[in-house]
Amino acid sequence: MTETGRPAAGGHSPSLDDLAFEGEATPLLLRKGVVAGVVAGFLLIVAAYFAVSLYFGVSTEIDAKPFREWVERRGALGPVVFVLVMALSVLFAPIPNAPIFIAAGLVWGTVLGTVYSVSGLLLGSVMAFHVSRTVGRRHLPRLVGSRLAARVDALADTMGGRVIFWSRMLPVVNFDWVSFIAGVTAIRFRTFFVYSLLGMLLPTFVTVSAGDGLGRDFRVTLLMGGLWMLGIVASALYFWRRQRRWTAARAIASATTGD
Repeated sequence: MTETGRPAAGGHSPSLDDLAFEGEATPLLLRKGVVAGVVAGFLLIVAAYFAVSLYFGVSTEIDAKPFREWVERRGALGPVVFVLVMALSVLFAPIPNAPIFIAAGLVWGTVLGTVYSVSGLLLGSVMAFHVSRTVGRRHLPRLVGSRLAARVDALADTMGGRVIFWSRMLPVVNFDWVSFIAGVTAIRFRTFFVYSLLGMLLPTFVTVSAGDGLGRDFRVTLLMGGLWMLGIVASALYFWRRQRRWTAARAIASATTGD
C-alpha cells in the first residue's frame, strides 16, 4: 500500500500504514474512550481552576523559590546532574519524562529549561540508539522473522526521517522507545539524530513552559496543557482517518483479487 492509502503492488516496499494497521490493535492513547477521558479530565481541571481561583480566591501558584535556590547552590553541577538524569530517564524508558520537564521549567524557566531538557533527551536517545543497534540489530531477523525485518528496513530507508520526526512530535507515542526501535532498523544515525532533535523541540518546549507556568501563572500551565490535549485529539483524528482509508483500500483490494 502506498502512503495515500492505495494498496501497493506486489514486491513494492510496505508503507507506514501497512506496519501500523495490519493486525495491530489501536494504541491505548488513540482509543476513543481514552481520548474522550483525556478531554473530559482537562475540562474538569480548567473548571476547578476557575472555581478555586475566581470564586474562592485561593492561589494556585507554586512557590518554586526554595527549589530554585537549592539548585542554584549546586552551581554548574545542577544542570550537569539534570542532563544526566534526563538521559537516564530515556535509557530506562519506563521512567516518565514529563515530571522532569516540569521541574526544569520551575527551576530554570522556559528557555534554559528547554535547552537542558533537549540536551538530556538527545544524550539519552543517542545512548539508547547505540545500545539497541549494538545488542539488538543483528538479532532482529531472528526475533521478528526475516520477512518482517526486511519490511522494517525498507520502511526505514524510505520514510525513516519522517517516522522519527512525527513519533517525537505526537504526544501519543512513547518518546523513549522510539530510540530503541530506531536502533534495530537500518536508519542512518545522522538521520535519526537530526529528525529526533527537530521533532522533540516543540513538545519539550510546551511541557517545560507548563512547568514554568506553575511558578508564575497557572494559566500558562493550563494553556500548555490545552496544547498537549489538542495534540492528542489531532493525533487520534489523523490516526482514525488513515485507519479507515487503509481498511477500505484493503477491502477493495481483497474484493478485486477475490481473496
